[in-house]
Parts: sequence; structure tokens; C-alpha cells
Amino acid sequence: MSTFASPGGARTAGPDAADAATRAGRRVPLGSLVYLAPVAMFVVLAATTSGVLSRTGIMSLLILAAVLGLASVGQTWAVMIGGIDLSIPATIGMANVALTTLYADGWSFVSILGVVLLAAVTIGAANGLVSSLFGLHPLVVTLGMGSLVTGSVLVATNGNTGGRVPGFITDAVSPVGSTLGAPVPAALLLWVAVSAIVLLTERRTVLGRHLFAVGANETAARLALVRPLLVRVTVYGASAVFAALSGLLLAGFSGGASMDIGNPYLFSTITAVVVGGTSLLGGAGSYSRTVAGVLVTTMFTTLLVGLKVGANMQQVMLGVAILVLITVYGRDRHVAQRL
Repeated sequence: MSTFASPGGARTAGPDAADAATRAGRRVPLGSLVYLAPVAMFVVLAATTSGVLSRTGIMSLLILAAVLGLASVGQTWAVMIGGIDLSIPATIGMANVALTTLYADGWSFVSILGVVLLAAVTIGAANGLVSSLFGLHPLVVTLGMGSLVTGSVLVATNGNTGGRVPGFITDAVSPVGSTLGAPVPAALLLWVAVSAIVLLTERRTVLGRHLFAVGANETAARLALVRPLLVRVTVYGASAVFAALSGLLLAGFSGGASMDIGNPYLFSTITAVVVGGTSLLGGAGSYSRTVAGVLVTTMFTTLLVGLKVGANMQQVMLGVAILVLITVYGRDRHVAQRL
């Protein structure tokens, strides 16, 4: 006998439950490898790349991880509910261009932030609504939305995406930056705070339980009075907001803007989620795993740069990594089939 239970809930005792417990016990060591992978990757990186062990080197890695980590929040949740978000690069580019363009026009940062967040929520809500109301796969919807956002920004700016970047944004992503006197860049502190909130949401709130329920079995979730439409709108809205925050931070690296600046994050966010072991079939996973995947992905990319691998080949190698990991994880059955 087997029963459905929410994360942390009790299961009815029986032969199937005992077998499941035995299988789960066997998986624990494998699951822990996800969190050991960043350590192993750091050892390899330190042994092959000079300057990594310096304070500047470590902070540089963590800042790059912070930007990717923020963009990967929504991708993690989208995958957990059985979807995907391909509009993340466009949302990053939109925020990036909006910041530099409007700031050059004399707007205050607070006003720009309000406009960017409103636009992001609109993009995310549209993704969730369209995919739910019309029964379309999020892959198609978010791909189309990404194209719509990119085209709209280019039309609005006539292709002129230059501008100015606030100095504190540059300081926020500087390896030697500080926050309120503490020798830690603001971007890193922001990622730590967001990670804590996201993990608390997953483990301690109704929304967290509903994420797993919708991803595991939408029909059963509806019968349990979960509203998949609301969950999808919330997930894709959050995805767009965090992608926009990444776009704002990226402006600090170059001092300018480009709609293409988010393109590498299409592969990077998916890679981070897959490397972390979150099931692409939905219903299982955690942002804590994605954090480990973000660290591995960031260090792997840094290693490739150190080995003088070109940007195009980096995308090829990330694509190969995704295909290999999808092949491995894709052999597992969906959560609903194991209940």
C-alpha cells in the first residue's frame, strides 16, 4: 500500500512504504554528492587557474555566482512545477537597458526600479496566465514572450541601448566593494538574503507545498484545492523579478547595456538547475540544490575561460553538459508514477 504525502508529511506504513524508505536511504549518499561537487570543482579550479585563492579571486567567483543564482531562482521553481522559463534572457536584457537608458535621462534609481519590477511582474504573470488558460506548454509561451520583450525594447529605444550606470551598482558587483563598511559586495549579500527567503518559502509556506503538489500531479493538486493557475502566475512572476534584478546588477560590469547581455543565462540557468539535480519532470528538487549547481557552473565556466576556451565553445560545452545530465536524470520516473 502506498499513499500520497506532501513534503514532510507522514506515510502509511506498509511493504511499499518500507521499500520506498529503503530506496530513499540508498539515495542519500548520492544526493549529498551535489553539495560536495562545488568543493571538488573549486579544488580543480584552484589547481589550474592562478589568482583564484586570493580574496579578489574568491569574491569575483561569488559575485558571478550571485548574478547567476538570482536568475536561477525562477528557473528552479519553473522546473519544479513541470515547466521552464526561456524568457529569462530577454527579461535580463530589458532590465539592463531600462536602467542605463532611464538613468541617463535623469530618472532616479527608485523610479527605475519600480518601472523595471512592474514590467517584470507583467511579463511573468503573462507567462503564467497564457500557459494555464490556453493549455500551452511554458516552453512555447516563454520563448514567444522572450521574443516579444526583446523586440519591444529595441523598438522603444530605436536600437540605442547605451546610457549611464549608477555608481553604487558598479560598487555592488566589484570584488573590492563593501556594504555599510563590511568588506562584502552588496550583490553577494543580496543573493544570500534572497536564498534564505526562497528556501524558507519552499520548506515552510503553503506556496512551497503547492509547488511540489502541482509538479507532482496537477490533477491531484486540484482535488486538494490547490490552484495551479495562481501557482504558475506566482512562479513565473517571481522568475521575471529575479531575472530583472540580475539584469540590473549586470549593468555594473560593463557600465553600459545590451539586450543580448542575458543570452548566456539561458544555458547557464538551466545548467545550474540540472547540475543541482532538480528533476526536469517536476515535483521534486530544491533551490538549495540549485545553489550548488550555480557554484559548479560558475567555476566550470571560469575554468574554461582560464583555459582560453572561446565563448561559443563554452556554450557548446554547457550544452553537452545539459544533454548528458538530462540523459542521466531523465531515466528516473515522474514523482506521480512512484507514489
